[in-house]
Amino acid sequence: MEDSLLDLIFLSEKRKNVILLLLEGPKDINTLKKTLKASATSVQPQIKMLKEKHLVIQDRDVYRLSEIGKIIAEKMKPLLDTISVLEENADYWADRDMSKIPPFLLRRIEELGHCITVEPKIEHMFEMIPEYVENAKKSKKFEALVSYFHPLFPSFYLELVQKGTSVSLILPEPILKRWAEEDYREHTMKLLKMENAKLMVCKDCEKIPTIIAADNFMGVALFPKEGTFDRKYVISFEPGALAWGKELYDYYEKNSERVESIDSYISTA
Repeated sequence: MEDSLLDLIFLSEKRKNVILLLLEGPKDINTLKKTLKASATSVQPQIKMLKEKHLVIQDRDVYRLSEIGKIIAEKMKPLLDTISVLEENADYWADRDMSKIPPFLLRRIEELGHCITVEPKIEHMFEMIPEYVENAKKSKKFEALVSYFHPLFPSFYLELVQKGTSVSLILPEPILKRWAEEDYREHTMKLLKMENAKLMVCKDCEKIPTIIAADNFMGVALFPKEGTFDRKYVISFEPGALAWGKELYDYYEKNSERVESIDSYISTA
């Protein structure tokens, strides 16, 4: 029985990579060898098989995808990129509730690219996550849905605003009520008065992920499927991830209201 195209492509790392490389444009054998870090004798038999299946066409010394090859390659790349994103941090994604990410973004999760996970270390357990602080301070535009309370957040975000960063924050209503408490009220009221700050409230945001959509990094802290929230983030610095994170933030901003005063959120008990 003849091998299927699926077997032909995915049972050989070299053949798969040749197709993905040619998706970028025609290439000669020397370019393919150099990029694949392989010899001509190991690459050419794979190209021959792709030619026999009408996926690759040879024009003198240059190889390019056929029309069939282009169709297949354009469908391959999102699948392989999706697998790469999920496989890289498989334990994180498997453990998290992804139901609050809208389907149109879940279908494009490959856009996150290379991600890393960060979480509080023992020596910083009651502080903000150092990687979070470092990158937030470098941003010029910082948008976030902050779904959990941290006593340092009101002063930290005010500090960002005061140094000139454009800051937009969405808080679930229970979190905003904490920000309106006496210990944090002054910082919150100062933040509301700043021209480069915007504070919003989301009234139906139970177990919504924390979302960071800055101009230099994006981050998502999803709730675990079981157990308590642990402040574990997946973050990325790739342009596609920044755009993806911005769309996720905008999705929740549309369902939020701007806060002009915190008077109605101050507890009278």
